[in-house]
Amino acid sequence: MDKFPYFCSRKPYNNHYMENNLIFLKLKPFIRQWLVHHFGDPVKFDAQSVLNAKIISVLTRGERDIECEGDTAVVIPYSKQKEPPSWCHVSQAGKKFIIDHIESIFLLNLWNEMSAMCSEDSKIQSAAYAWCEMHGIDIDYADIIRMRYYREKIKMLRKGIDLRAKKRNK
Repeated sequence: MDKFPYFCSRKPYNNHYMENNLIFLKLKPFIRQWLVHHFGDPVKFDAQSVLNAKIISVLTRGERDIECEGDTAVVIPYSKQKEPPSWCHVSQAGKKFIIDHIESIFLLNLWNEMSAMCSEDSKIQSAAYAWCEMHGIDIDYADIIRMRYYREKIKMLRKGIDLRAKKRNK
C-alpha cells in the first residue's frame, strides 16, 4: 500500500501543457524582443511571480486565444483555482492590464541600467546601442530606446525629481 495515496503526479509545465495553454499579446517589437530574450519563446514567467499572479487574476472561462501575426505567445501559469483547459481566455481589457505591467517592468529595467550607464558627459545614443545589445533588441530600435529614456528623464526632472545616481561627497 502506498504511503501517500492522494499524491498527484501531474506536471503542469510539460510541452503539451505549454502548447495548448497560451495567450497572445500584441507588444511593441522592441518590448517583444526584450521579453523573449529574458523569458524565452513562448514567454514563461517564473513560478510565483507577480506577472503570473496578474495573468491568473484576469483569466476567464471561454475560448482559447487565436494567434495573429506578430503576437507574442505567453504561457498561462498553472493554478489550482483556475485549472485549464476551461480557464484559458483573457479579455482585451485583461490583455491591456498585462501589457501595461510588462511595459512598466521594461521601463524600470531601462531606467535603472541606462541611468547607471549614462553620466553627464557620456553619449546617451552609445549607451542605448549597448543596452539594446545586452537585452537582445535589434540595433534598429536603439533610437527609440534612447528617446524613451530621455523622455522619462526629462519628465521626472520637470517635476523636480532627479533619479539619477549621484556620486557621494567625502
